[in-house]
Amino acid sequence: MRFFLMMLFTIGLIGFVQGQAGIRAGLSSSNITNSNVNARLGMHGGAYYRLELGFFAIEPGIEFSQKGFRGNDRNTGKVIFERLNYVDAPLLIRFNFFPEINLFVGPQMSWLMSRKYELDGVVDTNMENIPQTEFGGVGGIGIHLPYGFNVQASFGIAKNDLGDLYPNRENKVFKLSIGFDLF
Repeated sequence: MRFFLMMLFTIGLIGFVQGQAGIRAGLSSSNITNSNVNARLGMHGGAYYRLELGFFAIEPGIEFSQKGFRGNDRNTGKVIFERLNYVDAPLLIRFNFFPEINLFVGPQMSWLMSRKYELDGVVDTNMENIPQTEFGGVGGIGIHLPYGFNVQASFGIAKNDLGDLYPNRENKVFKLSIGFDLF
């Protein structure tokens, strides 16, 4: 009986708040901390659900995200390309300062889906020495546009390092996105 009453209360509460689901995609520039390697361009895309609660909103989401870097091998000087593909799940809190502009911050959990390391034409896809999960944070600014469109700029950084291959180094990524509220 308690479970049934809690379910009714939850459904009523969800129906009472304004929510919007949408999709978002864009470009990213990623790198790793504590290194002299160059950033690598990538893409990201996914879905979100935003619960508007007046001055602030809660926005869980899920998206595919490419991270990695471009650098040089210490021994040979040849160019290294490292691409790490993740599924990110941020839980953002948006602060609506104006009707069109908001600032957001929140935690993010990421799961490694694939890896592609390339050095002098030799490709390695082994993921054993890189942690399969990553915890970090995201922050940024968003702008609501007419007709359900929105744009945002965000910065994310991981709190755990990239394992034995890159000790004391974390993923960091800057993203520019355009989104669309579906309903």
